[in-house]
This record gives sequence, C-alpha cells and structure tokens, in this order.
Amino acid sequence: MAPKIIFGVNLNFAKYVYGRKRSIEVARRQLGLRHVEMVADNDFGPVFYQRAPEAFRSYHWQIADHAKSQGVQLPGVFTVYRDAGAIAHGHPEIRESAYHVGLSLIEQAACYGSKYVGMSLFTMNREEAEDPERYQASYFSSLDLWKRWMTDARRLGVRQLLIEMSAAYREGCSTIEETQATLLILDEHHRNNPDNTAGVGICYDTGHGISPGENRDDANRDFHAWFSALPDRIFEVHLKNTDPEFLETWHFKQSGGIIDLTQLFQSIRDTLTGSEVHVFLEIPGKRGREIGEKRTIEAHLASIQLVREALESLGYREDPEDFGWVHTRRA
Repeated sequence: MAPKIIFGVNLNFAKYVYGRKRSIEVARRQLGLRHVEMVADNDFGPVFYQRAPEAFRSYHWQIADHAKSQGVQLPGVFTVYRDAGAIAHGHPEIRESAYHVGLSLIEQAACYGSKYVGMSLFTMNREEAEDPERYQASYFSSLDLWKRWMTDARRLGVRQLLIEMSAAYREGCSTIEETQATLLILDEHHRNNPDNTAGVGICYDTGHGISPGENRDDANRDFHAWFSALPDRIFEVHLKNTDPEFLETWHFKQSGGIIDLTQLFQSIRDTLTGSEVHVFLEIPGKRGREIGEKRTIEAHLASIQLVREALESLGYREDPEDFGWVHTRRA
C-alpha cells in the first residue's frame, strides 16, 4: 500500500522574521497548510532551557495551544542550525554542551506533543574528518550521545529521532553505506533497550548530496537509490530544488533545478514502505526585508501548488479528516 503523505512546511523560512505564533498563522492563513515542522530556537533555546526549564516548557506549551487554535499540527521539531552536531567535537565539554542542545529540542517537541525530533548526525571540522583515526573516534563518540538522546526521547514521550542525511562526509550519513552502518549500531542499542529508548529513522533531503567531484558513486546523489536502500527507514523528506553540485537551494519552477516533483513522489509512492511519510518544503527565505518576505510567500505558494498537482497526477487525494494525502488509484 502506498504511504500516506503528510505535506506541510518547515518554518526555517520564517525563523528570522516572525515569532512562533505568527509563523504558524502565516503557514495556515497565507500558505493554506495544516502541517508545520517547527524549528528550534537554538540562538537562545538551550540556555533558556537550562536556566529555567519550567519557563521554557510554559513558553512552548503556549505555542502548542496556539497551533491547536489555528487547526495546525506540529508533528516534529528540526534544528535549523547544526549546534547539536558538535557532539563529534574533540573537546569533551563541547560535546556535552551539544548534547544539551539536542535535549532542549527533544523537550520542545515533547511540549508540542510532536512525534519526532530531527538533527544531523554530527558535524566535524575538516582537519578532523580528513584524519581516519580522528574521524572514527569522533564518529563513535557522537553515537554515544545519540544513544543518550534515544533514552531522553522515550522518557519525554517523543516517538522517534530522525537523522538527516547530509551533503558532506564531515557531517555523517552522507552516503547510503554509512547511513546503513549507523542505523545498525543504533538499532542494536534500541533492541537491547526496548523499554527505555526511542527508535531512529532517516530524513532524506532532496537538496543534500555529495557532488560528483567529491564522490564517484552516483547512488549517493539519487533519491531513487536512497529510497530503495532504506525503504522502511525514511520517514521524512525535506523538499527543495537544487543544482547538480548540490550547492544551492531553490523553489520549484526555477531554471537549472534537478528535482522532478512527479518522479520524487512516484518513487515515494512505489518504494517507501512506512504507513506515512512527512514531506516538508524546507526552503529558507530572505530574512528581515519586507520585499524578501513578500517574494518568499509567493515562491512558497507556487511550490505548494506544484506539489499538489504532482500528488494529484499520481493518484493522491487530500483527506479532509486529517489533511494527509492518501493514494486512491494508480496513475
């Protein structure tokens, strides 16, 4: 059976323009969407959480109530920065600080009643990544902290953690092979601790991929190959257009883009085996300028319309009960 597609927008386009409540209103009233992926306040959120955890929770409970009043669901929280990725840093105190960044995201998601939290596996300075021994040591240090997050997520009622596949070796899970190896390690930890850990899945980003000059394997830049290799592990797709080198991000219907929406959704329909897949437009907008804000809304509306047309052409219809897209026929 084709998975249900939960289509919405990631709020990174609004992070530096509107507050959380206003951003939700923009998504609902101007973009016409009912599903919103919240981004973290990593500029103040982790410190806020550590200094005043109850005030932090109260702040996010109010946002959750506002979303409900607008008829908007908040299925997940994703970091817009890579602060949590510093869990691979060589300095133990920096690793521990990064752990608390991730913990604050999980607490934020718990306040919303969200299903998942998403982060990059880690980030690493290039000089560390180019040293095989340092890379391996940092890789396994980061997985130790992911295991702690798995426990935190279960304790706080967040169903799942998502690793966002990356576009660079030094950010981890940039290849199918490394992603599979990472899941094997974390899956074993989950199997050994089924009652106190959350599971881990993958977020595929259509704008991420190692360029041909950096990686000879075409599969690592091909969403068909990723979906085929991980059909039961990809639970979310970040949607954007990009160029052949994966250097820029665009909306759809712009020249030079390599992502074909119909092919993408057909591959999701025919390959992924989960009951549902979250698909969120994740395209940053111009920040802090009114003309840029206006153009960002217009571009989002154009991309949303193209997504809807692609889904309908493949036999999907929007369910008025929960506003997910359900497959009704073969195109």
